[in-house]
Amino acid sequence: MVTLGGVDPGFGPRDDLRHWPAPGGKMRDSLFWELIMPEERLGVQIYLYLTDRGKTGYNVSVWGPGTEPVALKLASGSVPTDMDFDNFTFRGLSVKQPELRRTAEVVFRHEDLTIEYTFVAIHDAFSYRSNPDGLPAWFAENRLEQTGRVTGFIDVGGRRIEWDRMGHRDHSWGNRNWGIPHHWKWFVAYTESGRAVNGWIWIAKGEWGFGGYVVKDGVTVPVSHIKHKALYNGDMTQRRLDAELVDITGESTSLVLDSYGVVKLPTNDKMATEIWEAACTATIDGEVGAGQFETHWPTPYLQHLIESKA
Repeated sequence: MVTLGGVDPGFGPRDDLRHWPAPGGKMRDSLFWELIMPEERLGVQIYLYLTDRGKTGYNVSVWGPGTEPVALKLASGSVPTDMDFDNFTFRGLSVKQPELRRTAEVVFRHEDLTIEYTFVAIHDAFSYRSNPDGLPAWFAENRLEQTGRVTGFIDVGGRRIEWDRMGHRDHSWGNRNWGIPHHWKWFVAYTESGRAVNGWIWIAKGEWGFGGYVVKDGVTVPVSHIKHKALYNGDMTQRRLDAELVDITGESTSLVLDSYGVVKLPTNDKMATEIWEAACTATIDGEVGAGQFETHWPTPYLQHLIESKA
C-alpha cells in the first residue's frame, strides 16, 4: 500500500469521522459506498450526508437495465450531536468504522431490501489534493477515495446475492457549491486481480481539471490528466466512456466503460443540478472488471442538449 507523489493528502487522524465548522461556519459530510455487478446486471450504492446541525439523510439505490430502479430508498431527518460515523444509525442504516480510512461495516434493512456491506481497503485513502490540479474549494475541503474488497450480501425483492468482490467508497467534507461546475465526469473501475482506477474530470470557470489515481502492482499513483471520449444515448444518459489516464510518472492506463443501466440521483438541488449514475462493464488495460460512471449537468443545459438532439 504505497502512494507515489510525496504530496500531503491533508488527512488528520480523525478525518473519517464527522467534521465541525469554524465558529460561525457550516459543515457537511457525505459518505458513499458502491458495488457494481455486471454478471447480475445490477449496481448498488449507498449515499449518506450529515451536517454540523444534525440534519441527515440517505439514498440507497439498486438499479439495472430497466427504466425504473430495482429499489430506491430515501430518508431524511436529524440525529444527536454526539452521533458519529464510528457508530452511526438512522432509519434502517447503520455505519461502523473499526479502523478509520481502512475498514467500514455498512448495514441497511428496509422492507424488501437488505444490504450487508463490509469494506476492507486495498490501498491507502487517496485525496484529490494529491493530484497536480488539486481539489477545488467549491467541491470540498477534502475528499478521500478508496477501492477495497467487499464481503456480505444483498437481498432485494427476495433475490439474494452473496458478495466477495471489489467495490469502492468515498467521504468528502465541506460545503459544495453545485452551481460553479459546468459539468463533470466521475468514475471508478476495478478488477478482481486488484487493478483499480478512479478519475474525476471537471470543467468550472472555463477551466478543465483532473483528479484520481491508478492502482497497479500494489502501488497507488496520482493521475496527471485524463484523455477521454464519452458517448451518450438520445436522452444524454451514459452509454460508453473511453479514457486514458496519464499518471504523474508519465505512464498511461487504458479504461473502457460500457453502461448497462443508469439511475438519476434525487438531488433536489436549488441550482437545478442533475447527477446520473451508470453501472458498467469495464476493462482496464484489457482486463475485464466492473465500474461506475457518473455525470453532473445543469438541468437547463442538459434539457437543451436533449431537445436539440445535439
